[in-house]
Amino acid sequence: MSSGTVAVRYARALLRYAEEQGCQDEVYVQILQLARRIVQLPAIMDRISDPTLSFESKFRLLCITAESDDGTKACKALTDFLQLVLRSGRGNSIIFISSAYRDLYRKKNNVVPVEMTTASPLDDKRRAELKKLVGDIVKSERVEWNESVDPRLLGGFVIQVDDYRLDASVSRRLRVIEKELIEKNSRII
Repeated sequence: MSSGTVAVRYARALLRYAEEQGCQDEVYVQILQLARRIVQLPAIMDRISDPTLSFESKFRLLCITAESDDGTKACKALTDFLQLVLRSGRGNSIIFISSAYRDLYRKKNNVVPVEMTTASPLDDKRRAELKKLVGDIVKSERVEWNESVDPRLLGGFVIQVDDYRLDASVSRRLRVIEKELIEKNSRII
């Protein structure tokens, strides 16, 4: 069985279990935190995959990784699930399970992820304008807004909403102009 199939099955089980426990929103936030930290620190997966590390150590590591920044512990539904994953020998699939859970949760709860990248930090007025613009387009009650700054854009912004991408950056416009000039010059010669 492929790791994608396994991940989706485990994610579905976690979603159902979290719903039964009434903490699916809490599990969603914590599973995102878990995945983000694993991506930021790949050594976590090295430790989870280490056959010499005890079950308790792996479990404790995953629970600490899922804790929120303010120190809130992982909820019981998630800790029960992490125990199940580790006991079944699927600890090395936790990042795939997290990703599958994120996608299932978003689909079920109509959460639209929006990635906003700007050349410099946004002020509150511009942020509100862009959020209103995106809110009018996606027509969803829940928009998950993520902002980042990339000075390589030189100016403007890039908005990614699901599979739709709007690139209104200065760097993109300069690339288009460069391409047009090269094409014109190649016709002249």
